[in-house]
Amino acid sequence: MSGPGMPEPACVPLSDEDRAILDLECATVVGHVLHMAMLEGTPVTAGELRAHIATRLPAAPELRYRLDERDGVPVWVPDAELDLAHHVVDAPDGPYDEGALRALVAHRFAQHLDRTRPLWSLDVAPLAGGGTALLWRVHHALADGATMTRLSHTVLYDEEPAGPATGTAASPPATVRADHERRRAHLMGVIEREFTVGPAHSPFDGELSTRRDVAFVDTDLAALHAAARSAGATVNDAFLAVLAGGLRRWVDHHAGTVTDLRVRVPVSLPRDDPSQANRDSAFDLPLPVHVVDPLERLRVVHELTTARKDARDAARLDDLLHRLAEVSPPLRRVCDRLRATARAFTVSVSNVPGPRTPVAVLDRRVRATWPLAEIGFHHALRVTAASMVDVLSFGITVDPGLVPDVDVLADGLRAEAELLVTAAQTSPASRAATSR
Repeated sequence: MSGPGMPEPACVPLSDEDRAILDLECATVVGHVLHMAMLEGTPVTAGELRAHIATRLPAAPELRYRLDERDGVPVWVPDAELDLAHHVVDAPDGPYDEGALRALVAHRFAQHLDRTRPLWSLDVAPLAGGGTALLWRVHHALADGATMTRLSHTVLYDEEPAGPATGTAASPPATVRADHERRRAHLMGVIEREFTVGPAHSPFDGELSTRRDVAFVDTDLAALHAAARSAGATVNDAFLAVLAGGLRRWVDHHAGTVTDLRVRVPVSLPRDDPSQANRDSAFDLPLPVHVVDPLERLRVVHELTTARKDARDAARLDDLLHRLAEVSPPLRRVCDRLRATARAFTVSVSNVPGPRTPVAVLDRRVRATWPLAEIGFHHALRVTAASMVDVLSFGITVDPGLVPDVDVLADGLRAEAELLVTAAQTSPASRAATSR
């Protein structure tokens, strides 16, 4: 560990979590996440953004380390030749309309990051209607969704950086290792009540290709929050209820049989030491896709999530898996393989909270953040949500050969969000509360 006034280590061995995440990559699966900041105002250029990031980069050491080997062991090393011109680039052929932007995002997302350089890249794309999209890819070995939010505050947003802006910053052990517990949970999950299998066949299972299609949906966060609150539920419950409705519409469109689908839902686990970062676990939840009424669906989701949280499944089984890894690594590997099958869960989801107050990049307001996470073997659909002040944005990633018509799912999510808000506003309980 190092800090201000202390030299950075010449190399840092990769943690087991880093290596596991890197090992997940192959010809058909990438290992990064993507957050796209949608800026208002006059277009930004890559040159402007490089100058902006350069002044803040010392506070984000994750972005200055690359992979290497020492005596056959993979390590992180500082990149003395880091050149932002290779990492922050103008997207070609702009400006982009909605269709062209989605095609650019899908193409970039499917490309592996260059492992000879620090594992991140940022494309600056001017928009046809005005404004700029910043397509920021960061490898999951360096950042999950929560870490991406922190890095955005550190190097992009026009506010005080989260750390010293000059001098020698802390090395990855100080700033990244705190995030390993979260990323470990994405790989491990939980065991108890998590081996209940879903349908014998998943509509999102099959042999992956290298192709990706993406879609994005913006919804009214305040309205969804009010709808959830009217039912005693949370925004995350509303997100899951909207997702269930959108999946129902997609299945109906393809003349499939509507059955409940299991989703893998992340859960934040507080640490005993409050000075350290939270760690995330997950549970698998039977999503009530069969329920048509949006308020009833929200009620069912809330009951399911509340029961899992009250039972502390994620916390107890996170500890159990840690112990299992220590006493019986082979059995632990069997558990991991079982939980990675299509029958363990159908869709992986996540909901990352973003800034609650307006932020900007180079004095251009960020109106929304569009998130994407990679699909995986047996799971050719991934849905991610991220908030930005009063907007909750859904990002959808699919292999189009296995999950066609991503626009049908996107339109379904948009329609279900509107239906839930309207149903909550016109429900008898809501009318009674308004009349008082």
